Amino acid sequence: MRSYIAVEIDGVLAPCGGPVPAAPEPEPTAWWQETAPRAPRPDLSPAVGRALAGLPADLVLLCTPEQRSGLEPLLPTLGWDTVPPLAPLRDPRATAVRSRAREVVLWAHSHDRPVAWVRAGSHHVQEVSGTFRRLYSTVGPLLPYAVDPTTGLTHADVQALRAWVREMDALPEPAPVVPRPCRDCGERGTSVLDGHRTDNVDESCGSCCECYCTGPMTTSMSGVRHDDGWDEW
Repeated sequence: MRSYIAVEIDGVLAPCGGPVPAAPEPEPTAWWQETAPRAPRPDLSPAVGRALAGLPADLVLLCTPEQRSGLEPLLPTLGWDTVPPLAPLRDPRATAVRSRAREVVLWAHSHDRPVAWVRAGSHHVQEVSGTFRRLYSTVGPLLPYAVDPTTGLTHADVQALRAWVREMDALPEPAPVVPRPCRDCGERGTSVLDGHRTDNVDESCGSCCECYCTGPMTTSMSGVRHDDGWDEW
């Protein structure tokens, strides 16, 4: 499966010059804001930037649209030809670690592809392995990758991500699931159970609301896939 490499800016592309506090994690300071002239600016080695962009994966940014626009004049410093697109999060302005963790997990839950979330510090590792991951299973693996905020992304980090991408490439593509309309409510929806996406509508009885089968229903949870592509539980 082809992977996503989702990269934060602060502490990853822009070293912070100091350790991330143990707890609680403060709201990150935006380097691009005029009200924060001392905030770190992207200072990635061009060689590391080129290696990151050269990974056989889809590179996306976890930042606000304004932050992404601010990277345009810094492309030579980053070693990039173009600025990567934004990750398709529902709320790109949710930057606090808990809010961002929920956004990333929901994205991985709905897109069925491996995602590496590259962020400074290890707070996101704890969040992903906690409540949100138990609530929202994913088809593709989700890797919360921690970067030292004092150094930012390094060659060693890129090599570790490259090894992970190769492992993901070896995974088989998930079988496509085309949800059928429920005979009772008419809704079409899917669930992710044990790493596999399944149709909420039972094949035997044609319903996701009531079971008309002689045996127990084959699905243990159900959800609704809305027009915007997000599941609601």
